[in-house]
Formats: sequence, structure tokens, C-alpha cells
Amino acid sequence: MSLVNDLVDHYRELIERGELAPNEVPGPKEMSEEWCVSRPVAISARRRLLEAGLAASAPSRALPLGPITDEDMARFWLKVDPLNANGCTLWNASTRDAYGQFRLNGRMVYAHRVSYEHLTGEPIPEGMDIDHVFARGCRSTLCVRPEHLEIVTHHENVRRARAAERYLASVQVITEPDDD
Repeated sequence: MSLVNDLVDHYRELIERGELAPNEVPGPKEMSEEWCVSRPVAISARRRLLEAGLAASAPSRALPLGPITDEDMARFWLKVDPLNANGCTLWNASTRDAYGQFRLNGRMVYAHRVSYEHLTGEPIPEGMDIDHVFARGCRSTLCVRPEHLEIVTHHENVRRARAAERYLASVQVITEPDDD
């Protein structure tokens, strides 16, 4: 874990000294090449920097989606399962980092962002995340149901995810049948 800490400390110092802006922190690939560390080490360091608010989200997530046509959405809905018991509509096609991904305007974008933007008519402001709202019953990063999604800052998205994880860890699951 010391390599991860070294990377985090290095970029934290650069940012605090004003020598590097959060949107200039390299991605895991560049970080691993520059520091001669494994990809998992670089990914862990980048994740910690993101969670601390010291790095900006990956540029491809922050870019506007562009126009979404009816033909795009016809292709999109072919890749979505019907409503499940939690009220989620889950993506059943290509994924990246546990999120659905969809080809739109010549690039791969997150499916939940396409769903939110198209069905709410609201563009997602640059640099903002879309949260899968646990309090609305959403239990999956594959959910594309707009009612389960909300625009939030990255910091708020991480805070909510940790709160949901703590809640789920505290729930007692009974696997033994009742004696009654």
C-alpha cells in the first residue's frame, strides 16, 4: 500500500502547491507508465485522489453526450431488461467499471447518463456525476431508470455510496428457517 500512498502524497503536494490542477491529474495508464507501477496500484491511487476531491473525473465522463436520436434510443432500449423487484431497469449489454456502456456519437459513454439525459431532457452539467439513489430503492450501478438517478457532485456520490455500503453491511441476514 506504500506505493499507493506515495502516489497520492505526490499528487496532493503538487495540487496544494498550485503546480497541478485536479483536472490535470493523469489517468491510471499514464500514472503507471510514469511511475513504473502496476495498473492496479495506479488505479487505487487515482481512486483515492478522486474520493478526496483532489482529481477530476475522467474527461470522457465529463464531456457532453451530444444529440441523442430516436434511433439511438431504439438501440438503447434493446439492451435494457424489464423492471425488476427493486424497481430497477438493468442494462444487459457491454459494461465498464461495473457500469453499462453504450456507443453514442462515435464514443462509448455510460448508459445511465444517456438514460438520464434523454428521458429527463436535462443535460448533465460538466464534471457532475449521476448517482444511483439507494434511498429510492436502487441497488445496482447497471440501473438506467431515470427515477433512480440524480445529478450530484463527485464528492456527494462517493459519500452516498459509502453510506449505502455501511447500511448494507449492518443489515442482518437470517438464513435459518424459523422454528415456528
